[in-house]
Amino acid sequence: MRLSFVVLLMVHTAYALTSIQVQNPVQLRKTDIDIRCLVNDSNIESVLIIQLLKFDENIASVRETGVFWQDEELQRRAVADGSVINATSSYLHMTVDKRNVTSSDGGIYSCISSAQYRNRSILSENTGNIFLNITEIKKNDTNDVCGYKASQHSFLLALIGVLINIVM
Repeated sequence: MRLSFVVLLMVHTAYALTSIQVQNPVQLRKTDIDIRCLVNDSNIESVLIIQLLKFDENIASVRETGVFWQDEELQRRAVADGSVINATSSYLHMTVDKRNVTSSDGGIYSCISSAQYRNRSILSENTGNIFLNITEIKKNDTNDVCGYKASQHSFLLALIGVLINIVM
């Protein structure tokens, strides 16, 4: 019984350390991308780093000295801010304006944090993966299965053909 309580407490502490919030789904050219990595644990003395990853590749991170980009292409299209100064409310926040969102921005994201606890132990925690879905709404397409696009002119031509057949 005592062992299971210790295991449950450790799982709860690890789960409370780092979380990721992603607005889903994102509509191409209609919705901003908004991703937040949050650290919130009252047992932390200091947060050393928070990293945002896409497909397990580091794209941005925050340390005590500020935010650093590792993905230069994304840096040209996105904005990131963050802080690890307050150990109980540290964060890394990245946004991509809807005008700069591309379909390649979709994928698997995660956050990793490293923190020092009051007992001087250091723990790195991964949030696990979350999928960012980029959708695209196509304009109404009136083509039928054959690729034929109906119009007023084609309707009139069909009507004339029917009338000619009736008269003959």
